[in-house]
Amino acid sequence: MMYSWRKGILWQWLACVILFLLISPASAEEEMLPPPGKPLNLEQVLAIALKIHPSLQSSQAAIEASRARVEQALAAYYPQINFNASYNASTFNFVAIPGVSVRPLTYNWTFLDIFSMGPTVTQTIYDFGRTRNNAQIHRENSRASEQDLVTAKQTVVLNVKQAYLGLIQSQRIVVVAEDTVKQTQQHLDQAKGFYQAGTRPKIDVTKAEVDLATAELALIQARNSLQVARATLNNAMGLRESMIFPIEDTLEFQKKEITLQEILQTAYEQRPEILQLKARQLSQEATIKLAQSSYYPILSGNASYLWRRLHIDLDMTWDVIIGATLTVPIFSGFSSPNQVAEAQANLRNLKSQEESLRQNIRLEGEQAFLTLKALEEGIRVTEKALDQAQENFDLATGRYQVGVGSPLEITDAEVSLANARVNYIKALAAYKIAEASIEKAMGVFR
Repeated sequence: MMYSWRKGILWQWLACVILFLLISPASAEEEMLPPPGKPLNLEQVLAIALKIHPSLQSSQAAIEASRARVEQALAAYYPQINFNASYNASTFNFVAIPGVSVRPLTYNWTFLDIFSMGPTVTQTIYDFGRTRNNAQIHRENSRASEQDLVTAKQTVVLNVKQAYLGLIQSQRIVVVAEDTVKQTQQHLDQAKGFYQAGTRPKIDVTKAEVDLATAELALIQARNSLQVARATLNNAMGLRESMIFPIEDTLEFQKKEITLQEILQTAYEQRPEILQLKARQLSQEATIKLAQSSYYPILSGNASYLWRRLHIDLDMTWDVIIGATLTVPIFSGFSSPNQVAEAQANLRNLKSQEESLRQNIRLEGEQAFLTLKALEEGIRVTEKALDQAQENFDLATGRYQVGVGSPLEITDAEVSLANARVNYIKALAAYKIAEASIEKAMGVFR
């Protein structure tokens, strides 16, 4: 009985372990999603993307690496401590050695074995700005890397906004396609009723069936585009797995009041590309100073505490060595002046790049501003066309119901209404995307 009881407990324990292994924990993306049925708004979608997108993690790692290089450069300010152990076989014709005359009449080739070991401390006392400028170079490069992260964030934000608006657009187009199918089905039912009553010919029924098939095909395509738009949003967010979640529909027109001067002024002050080039220019100025410092000497001090002996069978004795070294560069094969010339040329190159970048930013800002203004007019036109198409559809439907309209009239009205609704939806989405493009051109993201 005891054996059976223990066997049952063992099997229960194994079953729990297997169940634990089979049930995988929720991914980080799933934990950030809202409860089922609650849609995500744009701010929540952006928060997820900015937290998990792999391109941002890569830029963050680059920043950490650049900061580590700053600390490496600053290491020259601190003493360098090493423990050395060495063996040498050497002649000693310049010093007095036991068993050898103090001033030998002739040089000899007698080698003595020297064993030594102990710590050595070396400290740079003054290097005419070499360490300071080297640290400044890496510090400015680190700031440039930080602007790379800002650029990556702005790119992610723009891509997410475009994908988010694209998904809303696709959802609305699916609704339009579904409404068109319903309208076409109603038209087919009416045509069948008229044909059965003998008031309309068979061709009306056939024409309505063709229109219904065309509308159903358009619905299939719209639903496929919706799936593609959802996958695009998942990719823009940096999700590792394809997920389906509802989003809030914010595709409403609200005119954005902004001037071209505001766009350009903000862009020149905040665009990360400009800030990055300025950081690189400061880094290059420090590089010039570092190259110029190679003309000057380096003063360093050193101290050693060594245990040494002449032969392996002798006792070791300690020695303390304290000294200073002054290294004066005399000739380096024209390396120093050419390093200075290279750094100065690179600085001029960076300044030229900044001017070219400013011109491109101005062009980008003007294009985004003009696109926004054109889309404002486009929304007004498509909204008016939608009202007219709705009125035309109502008239065509009424005429057909009273028996005076033709199938061609109602088909044209259905197509025109569907196209007008789709055009209006696309105009709204394009306007919202243009707003996001202006924010990207200005160097801001939210």
